[in-house]
Amino acid sequence: MGTWGALFLTLSAETPASSVFVILPGVVQAAGSGALISMAAAGLVALCMALTYAELGSTFPSAGGEYAIVGSVLGPLAGFAVLGVNLFNLLLAGAALSLGVADYLGQLAPGLEPVPTALAALAVATGLGVLNVRASALVTGIFLAVELLALLIVAALGFAHPARPLSQVLLHPMIGGAHGALGAVGLGGLATAVVVGLFAYDGYGSAVYLAEEVRDVRRKLVRAVLWALAATALAEMAALAAVLVGAPDLAALFADGDGMISAFTARAGGAGLGRLVSAGVALAILNAVIALVLMTGRQLYATARDGVWPGPVGRALCRVHPRFGSPWAATLVAGLLSAGLCLVPLSLLLLLSGAGVTLIYAALSLACLLHGRKRRAAAPGWRLPLWPAPPLLALGLLGVFGAVSLGEGATSFAVSLGCAALAAAYYALVLKRRRGWRLAGPSVEAP
Repeated sequence: MGTWGALFLTLSAETPASSVFVILPGVVQAAGSGALISMAAAGLVALCMALTYAELGSTFPSAGGEYAIVGSVLGPLAGFAVLGVNLFNLLLAGAALSLGVADYLGQLAPGLEPVPTALAALAVATGLGVLNVRASALVTGIFLAVELLALLIVAALGFAHPARPLSQVLLHPMIGGAHGALGAVGLGGLATAVVVGLFAYDGYGSAVYLAEEVRDVRRKLVRAVLWALAATALAEMAALAAVLVGAPDLAALFADGDGMISAFTARAGGAGLGRLVSAGVALAILNAVIALVLMTGRQLYATARDGVWPGPVGRALCRVHPRFGSPWAATLVAGLLSAGLCLVPLSLLLLLSGAGVTLIYAALSLACLLHGRKRRAAAPGWRLPLWPAPPLLALGLLGVFGAVSLGEGATSFAVSLGCAALAAAYYALVLKRRRGWRLAGPSVEAP
């Protein structure tokens, strides 16, 4: 692929429309109208992380993604800790978005059972994920145009009939309270919303999983990462601002819960337009599931190639389709594992994902800092500007937001740390002893 193919797949994994309709309601529930402030803060962290992804991904072009990058710089124990968190997060995201497809299809065809519908969406996405990567990029590019149109409609509806100035939303953030009353937003709520907001932006780094299938990867991967974040941030912030400015009654908006963006669209544009947008969002979310299954399959393939899994399992996951050139077995396994998580409530899936993103970002920032000695020695890959400021700023902000939100997100952090500990223990107690693991992707030192 070239830049555009990688960009379409990366944007599809980042899925702006899915984030607006499925994830941003969680940001608003935590921070009220202060969601814009939280999303701006999350965007600053995301910018630092996109620059970090661009440098490390172009230097270590492996389908293993974050696991291969951190393992190359910080050592295998750290790499496996990141692998445990990241694989769990990818599978969580696939399940969460599949349930999102079921939710929006249910608005168009009442009576659909959520879990069977989510499983059907995952089956379709997995089947498409087995295709040649260029064919997958074409399909996701078409779907991507539909989801961006849906967000444009939401933004137009909100800004066409503003109920309050944007300055009021930014300077006097309010959140719903008991009996529909509005109150001031606390610092803890804003910080918790930042952690969820990181998940809403997350996906620009997915380009690293495609590194072995992109021409001139050390240059074009950088463009895919940075352009994907820019497009997503613009689309998500515009839609969120439009809803907060255009909602006639903020208390009623907050009371709509997970369906607040859909409810706003239906009230502002009518039931017919609301159904049309819901159809577009369902397609957009399916698009994201396709991209996520494709990315997860590639990470499973890379780990199998490195000797992570026991013999028969590893050999099966390494199988490549003779016609499409895709890791078809690993892609099927990724779809099946996400299907099992569709039984978990959506609210819990979103909560568990936020902390995992925070921990992965922290590990990558540290890797970027410690990689500094090699970058001075003319190591291959793109070099981010103003180094080491971006990874240092990202680490600082992640630490602050993580600490402030720890009280409300303790369970999420505990689960993510548990995944990291289990994966690290597997390496230390099993793989290290039998000496059967090594990073086997493209050389990290070759120009």
